[in-house]
Amino acid sequence: MRTWRAIQRLDADRPWLLDGILALGLLLAVAVAISFSGREEISLTQAALLLTAVGPFAARRILPLTVLLVSGTAVFALLLLGYGTPVVGSALFLAAYSVAAQRSLRITAVAAGFCAALICLVAALPGRMPWPEALTNVALFVGMFALGRASQSQRRTSMLLAERAELAEQAKTEASRNAVNQERLRIARELHDVVGHSLGAIALQAGVGARVATDEPEAARDALLAIAERSRSSLQEVRQLLGALRNPEDDTAPNPTLDDVDELLAQAERAGVRVEVIREGEPWPLSPALGLTCYRVLQESLTNVMRHSGTDRASVRLEYRPDQLVLSVSDSGRGAPPSAGVGGGQVGMHERVAMWGGRLETGNLPGGGYRVLAEIPRPEEGRQ
Repeated sequence: MRTWRAIQRLDADRPWLLDGILALGLLLAVAVAISFSGREEISLTQAALLLTAVGPFAARRILPLTVLLVSGTAVFALLLLGYGTPVVGSALFLAAYSVAAQRSLRITAVAAGFCAALICLVAALPGRMPWPEALTNVALFVGMFALGRASQSQRRTSMLLAERAELAEQAKTEASRNAVNQERLRIARELHDVVGHSLGAIALQAGVGARVATDEPEAARDALLAIAERSRSSLQEVRQLLGALRNPEDDTAPNPTLDDVDELLAQAERAGVRVEVIREGEPWPLSPALGLTCYRVLQESLTNVMRHSGTDRASVRLEYRPDQLVLSVSDSGRGAPPSAGVGGGQVGMHERVAMWGGRLETGNLPGGGYRVLAEIPRPEEGRQ
């Protein structure tokens, strides 16, 4: 079974290979037929006609009509010279089948007309083909043409069924995807309602606590406890809803932060780029979300250095200012060509930085090379 499938794949990829083997087989069969015919020798013209009759079968499925016309003409010429072999004549039936199986009905009709004319001419030659034998050959050619058309029809039907099955599978997959998306939209709306309702209740309790903090400490304490309880409950609901939205195939590992920058440097060094890191200022705490943004900016920038700069050195600068964090990745490579547009990675960096109210600059340096500069304001809750 495996051998047959391998032959089928080979035949589909290289039809000329097996057809070439067929032509060699026909040539060998002709040689055997000649050796048993009792002829001591054949002329150069007869040998050339025999080669012309069987050689084109190497392109049987590539140029089927041409094979039938050339081979049929060579067979007729051999019969005119009084020399013929049943092997070559029988091969014409295979050529007729190939035309009907591979080409349109119009071309098949042309091939059928050629075969009919050929049989009439041969039958008209004295002593070459009696009319009963001619009628038998006509019936055989009709059968081969009909078999070829039936084979082509069956092949087209199989292709249509396969296409329908593929379309049905795609429709099923699309329906499942739409159902998942609809469910995620519903969960997202529920998440919006939960967060909005919870934040409203927390804000109300906080306002109550602020008003009674001095005069009614017990009431303020109750308000704070209510806020804590509401926060825990809401956080649990949000986690459950977000868990439902998470793709099961997504990586569940913790999101990276600036603390994982060493892994980025190691990746760059494995790619042949040595990165110098310059840290300035007193580090202040970054929230997980802000740390992820900084990590992604550095990751995209270093990836661009490895792919496009053509240099083996780069520099990363992390500057903690009292009011903002400055990230800079520069190299001394070829820079970006003037016609280069804004890639998807740069658009993503701009979006991430803008989400924090920051600013991102990218472009070639005056002395050569390229630089990515991100300035991200320090969040208000993190300032003293």
